[in-house]
Amino acid sequence: MSSEQIAYRGRFAPSPTGPLHFGSLYTAVASFLQARSVGGKWLVRIDDLDPLRCKQVYSTHILKTLEQFGLTWDETIFYQSTRHLAYKTALAELKKDNFLYRCSCSRKELTERRIPNGIYDQHCLNSAAQNIQPHALRIKLPVDRLIFNDQIQGDVKQYLKKDVGDFIVFRKDHVAAYHLAVALDDHEQKITDVLRGYDLLASTPRQIMLQQILGLHTPNYAHIPVISNVEGAKLSKQTFADDVSLSPVKQTLISILAYLNLNPIEGLLDGSVSDILSWGIKHWSLNNIKRQPSILFHSN
Repeated sequence: MSSEQIAYRGRFAPSPTGPLHFGSLYTAVASFLQARSVGGKWLVRIDDLDPLRCKQVYSTHILKTLEQFGLTWDETIFYQSTRHLAYKTALAELKKDNFLYRCSCSRKELTERRIPNGIYDQHCLNSAAQNIQPHALRIKLPVDRLIFNDQIQGDVKQYLKKDVGDFIVFRKDHVAAYHLAVALDDHEQKITDVLRGYDLLASTPRQIMLQQILGLHTPNYAHIPVISNVEGAKLSKQTFADDVSLSPVKQTLISILAYLNLNPIEGLLDGSVSDILSWGIKHWSLNNIKRQPSILFHSN
């Protein structure tokens, strides 16, 4: 399947560990405008893999916030928590093809071994960890260099073995890791294009590598600058970013259009939420987005 054979299908995939903040809404709006500007579909997936951190109340709140800001999705909401069988099936395939090995290393043990840059040292590849519990499953990297073209950031090259190491695809607590889940779910939803934050750019080669060895489609990627605070940290729940649903809707949308370099015109505030989004769709272009990691957030 190639992106030329089917219509554009984009997605927004928040984790329900708290309410949406300005930075996450900015990403949602960008992906929405991109999909709508080419007459494509915009889907919403709830990345609720982690049963300890993800809460249904946050899923509900996130969806209500998207509706509050006029961001309407095209198909049924997709929940990762319903996909455990698909993840286990893929793991069985990876195991059959000798791509997996067990790892019992704890964070403390990794720290004590002083592994350079946190790159896993393959300690468990041929050790007794193959037969003990509890354990995670790591991918045995089949390739070193991976190159792809990001529609905003340009050519991206990563040496997986040197820069990442054999990464975890199934956690000790029996939860599929993010990279495996997102690769499988993008394929299941027939996603042709992924527009998301720059903070996920470095993880993309891992997902592409999994797509390749599992025979899955690779979408087009575009990583927009994230919104950061004055300390340089990405706005997030961990940095106590405010619940954006408490912000004035139209003013917030217009502010997001400005962060996306669309130069919103005077008078937009007099229109409806739909009018503001329609203006954004009409003027949207990936070419407006600068090739940079982050943009400083200016609170009002």
